[in-house]
This record gives sequence, structure tokens and C-alpha cells, in this order.
Amino acid sequence: MLSACSGSDDPASPDVPSGPAPAADVKHGPFFPECGGVTDQAMGELTQVPGLVNTAKTSVGCQWLAGGGVLGPHFSFSWFRGSPIGRERKTEELSRTSVEDINIEGHDGFIALNDDPTLGVSLCEIGIQFDDDFIEWSISFAQKPFPDACEVAKEVTRQSIVNSK
Repeated sequence: MLSACSGSDDPASPDVPSGPAPAADVKHGPFFPECGGVTDQAMGELTQVPGLVNTAKTSVGCQWLAGGGVLGPHFSFSWFRGSPIGRERKTEELSRTSVEDINIEGHDGFIALNDDPTLGVSLCEIGIQFDDDFIEWSISFAQKPFPDACEVAKEVTRQSIVNSK
């Protein structure tokens, strides 16, 4: 198998960029506290999932799983700094049943849902734009009964916006 490549093996050569170009005039939105400011207790109450465990906490996201296992419902918060929301929305448009505009607490974004033939609307994701940043909440249930996934997504998104600084 043949492939075309640069004639130089020196990554510092003038023709080969050494890394991504710096973003010009990037304007960041507010600061979001850990897990978007939503507590483990609040996630348990809103989702009505017993034994919910926060299995991943980073400076830009969190994930909650039932009993800490990968099978079953999953819920996550992600904060994207300097990343275009349009690319995420396009991915949602290609993979979800419905994607619509939404405004929460005066901030625009999208709401995407999946309508499963046996479960109904069991997955709902909301992305909200803040200057050149955005946050995304993903709420996904695996079995009935469960509360309205989009109402849970709207409430945790609202709480994150209210808790931002």
C-alpha cells in the first residue's frame, strides 16, 4: 500500500505546522462549577434512579450510572470550551429522532431526543451556547418506568446555567 506524504521527516520544517493555529478572538462564556453545579443527590431525585453513582468527575464533565455499571441508564454533563456547538448539533441531527431550537434562562441552543419504539422518548440531550463555549446535558433511560427525559434535561440545564459564574 502506498501513501503520499511530505518529503521532510523534520516536524520543525517551515512547511509543516507544529500544532494547531491559535484561535483568534475566542470569547469564553461563564465558568461552570464541577458537574455543572448539579449534586449527586439532585441527580438521584430528578432521575428517580436508585443507587446512582457519579463514576466520572473532571473539570469539564461528569457521568452518573446506576450502581456504577455501564448497563442501564446514564446521565452526563459536558462543558466544551472554545468548541463550536454547530458541529455537535449536526451530529445530533444525523443520529436523533428530532432536534429543535431551545432557550433556557435566556440562552439559546438545541434539544435533541430519541424516540425508541418500546421505551418512548428515553434519551434527551440539550446543548446551550455561551459565546464560543457550550454545555451539554445527556439524559438516557434504559427501562420503564422513568420520568420525562426532556423535563429532567431541561431542569439540570437550568440549574447549571443558574449555578454558572
